[in-house]
Amino acid sequence: MHSTTKAILLTAASVSLTLVETAAAGDHAPDRRASNPYVAGDMHNHNTCTDGSVSAGYAIDRSVGKGAADAGGENFDLDWFTLGNHGGSGNRDCRFSDTSAKLPGDTTTHWTDTLGMTIDGITITKLEGTQPATPTNMWRWQSVSQVEYPIVVNRTAQYHKVLVEGLEWVVPGHEHTDVAVIAGQHPRHGAGNADSMAQFEYRFDRGDTDAIGPVDVNNSPLWTGKDNVNNSGTAGHLKAVEGVKWLQANFPLQSYAIPTHSERQGPFNPAGSNGYNVEHFRDFNNAGPTVAIGIESPGHFAQGTLTGGSGSYGANAVGGGTYGLQGIYTAKVGGLWDGLLGEGRNSFIFVSSDWHNRGAAGARDAFTTSDFIPGEYTKLYVPNADQFQAQSIIDGMRSGNSYSVNGDLIGPDLVFHAKGQHGDWKTMGETLEVRPGEKVTIEMAMTVPASNNSPYKFNNPLLLQDGIRQALNQPLVDHVDLIQGSITGVIQPGAPGYAVPNAAGVAGAAIVYNPSTVIGQQVLAKDMKAWQQKDGSIRLTFSTTFIAGNTPAYLRARGTNVPVATPNVTDSAGNPLIDVKNALVDCTDPACPAHLDSVNGVKKVTYDVQAYSNLWFYANPIFMRPAGSPKLLVEKNAALAERLAGDDHHEHDDRLAKN
Repeated sequence: MHSTTKAILLTAASVSLTLVETAAAGDHAPDRRASNPYVAGDMHNHNTCTDGSVSAGYAIDRSVGKGAADAGGENFDLDWFTLGNHGGSGNRDCRFSDTSAKLPGDTTTHWTDTLGMTIDGITITKLEGTQPATPTNMWRWQSVSQVEYPIVVNRTAQYHKVLVEGLEWVVPGHEHTDVAVIAGQHPRHGAGNADSMAQFEYRFDRGDTDAIGPVDVNNSPLWTGKDNVNNSGTAGHLKAVEGVKWLQANFPLQSYAIPTHSERQGPFNPAGSNGYNVEHFRDFNNAGPTVAIGIESPGHFAQGTLTGGSGSYGANAVGGGTYGLQGIYTAKVGGLWDGLLGEGRNSFIFVSSDWHNRGAAGARDAFTTSDFIPGEYTKLYVPNADQFQAQSIIDGMRSGNSYSVNGDLIGPDLVFHAKGQHGDWKTMGETLEVRPGEKVTIEMAMTVPASNNSPYKFNNPLLLQDGIRQALNQPLVDHVDLIQGSITGVIQPGAPGYAVPNAAGVAGAAIVYNPSTVIGQQVLAKDMKAWQQKDGSIRLTFSTTFIAGNTPAYLRARGTNVPVATPNVTDSAGNPLIDVKNALVDCTDPACPAHLDSVNGVKKVTYDVQAYSNLWFYANPIFMRPAGSPKLLVEKNAALAERLAGDDHHEHDDRLAKN
């Protein structure tokens, strides 16, 4: 398959590549953190502080611990973890799991049951802020700073992992956005605070209508100037933009704001609090060029049923459901994400679990009809920086040098970079300068693990349609798509094309934001160089070349275990079909679990079986522009971050000198 664009022309793949930068996994040292170029984490999950099913401590234990969990089940050994919850308030004491989690010794416990008690070293004497005569709920700003952060400190000492206190922002005028503000957080030293994170939640979350916040010794509010009125529609969006501006002004390198499951509630409603259109991503990035840096995938990956896809996406979501367990904004070639990339924006995509509960199952059960525990199914990989710390997570995300994986389709050592005939390799998030007509080489390498966390060993029912026998716990990469698009420049607010009419349902799937975007080349795994390693994993590598055009462009990559034109799964080009079609496929193996949806007594590919059957990974883009041409916005915003980092360093040196 060849591109028709003049910007870049991909040529045939080579299968004889030996990469000089990547050692075989079998040669790696046993210390995973030290040996792997990327480390895995999760940035979006929930506990009983709001609407999750397990305690904050249990969520961390299962996500970053190793081996078998104390109360049953397996831990998932993530390298880093951001503890998050919706903004607003909650009435449950999140030092305890809910009864629905079915954990021995844990039952639903409310704040009104435990006031004044010291539990896990934490004592809550009162429910603060604006309260009724008989308080029942704790505002999230209080639980962020007084409950969750102390638990983060405790678990950091226990696991020696990088843990962060974050937030799922209930956004004025929209649905949700993942936010973290790491300023003040020093859990490795058993100290610090999450007050800056709490202050953002208090000021800008539409679910937090507290009018007081924390107070000083004179009972005067510490955080003033809160807008408790403009929480919906267009006025709410403007408040949300102010929230991003606040992050950019105060914590430009120590925070991020990433809209999540952004198609789920349909397009933006000027009179409500629904969804996002492309102009809202642009507004956020304009307001927070080093903070609002992308889009997050739907989460809730085991919720696919006979009538809907993962991520709680129903018929009214933009796109009408999920596609390869992605929202249409990122799954569609030429879709909203490509529209942002077509401006040269630093807009990257990220995956996370959005863990709440296991639906019909308890927290220890192997199956799920709702969510996966962080690290069980999704992994967001960021660079394994020297002396990896919380700042490394945000730096890695901001750089664009990250990738997202479902079902451990590939592991922590992806290589995806490009190089002209002169100069250095450029990887994800970076920009390659080349002369028009110059030959550019792309190299890609990935390790397919020997197995994943699927509890199912029967053959993938989606692939059996084509006679392919592949166990659900041992997926293989079928092919990689190299997706290319032209960059035509930043669209300014108010200019034609800045705001694009959106649509609910499958009509939203038809909207093209960047018509130049195409699958430039599709590389089959059988055409890659492959070798099996000592641990049973398979290393795949390939190289390809293209001729640089005379206009800027970008190249991104995605891979899957599903072949092109698989019935009810992919189209003739290999693009994912709407996931509800997966449920048309029978699951007939005797081991197909009883919890699957069925029609006339025949089990269908739904819930966790669907999730483990339909696997994808997404790599963020490499940008390219003609040598000597104006820098792209992604470069300008990266340079802004570098300047801000330099300013912070000098200010730090000045403070040391004064002391």
